Amino acid sequence: MMRLPSLYQFFRHQVGHGFHRHGITEPATVDYVSDILTRFAQVRQLYALRDAGDRPLEYIVDMLETWHTAQGGAGKPGRGRFILRHLGEYTLFMSGLFRDRLRRRGELDYYLAHGSTAYWRCADYEVNPRQRQVYWHLHQDFGRISGTLDNMRREQFPLPTSAESVLTAFWRV
Repeated sequence: MMRLPSLYQFFRHQVGHGFHRHGITEPATVDYVSDILTRFAQVRQLYALRDAGDRPLEYIVDMLETWHTAQGGAGKPGRGRFILRHLGEYTLFMSGLFRDRLRRRGELDYYLAHGSTAYWRCADYEVNPRQRQVYWHLHQDFGRISGTLDNMRREQFPLPTSAESVLTAFWRV
């Protein structure tokens, strides 16, 4: 009987290979990005942040507003950190896998700046030294990591133009 790898194992292998080719060799970063890709394979995880009407937040500005509200409110203490982490993950995912779309819309630099800043704030709030180091690395090297994901998408997972349009439409759901 042939054993198939789990989705995480698949992404871990692909990310490890792709990142190594681009000089990104920190195992914790490879693990973290592999985990993002695995979780975001489920669209509901990609749009995990919701507004008061239970509509998914798709825009960075809405995520930032939600984060600012969580900072000043008497809500759950970890809510602000969760929002920042999700913002970093969302911007990394989108700028890495849908870079051309963001570039066409003139939003790539906006995503890169807010993703890097989100991880800087995550590192600042994190008490676990190992996780703080992962966030700090993601902050410092956000553009390079995002660019590597874009390169991997082109080289390791090339899609014909029509399939890319279908995939892009799928992620808009």
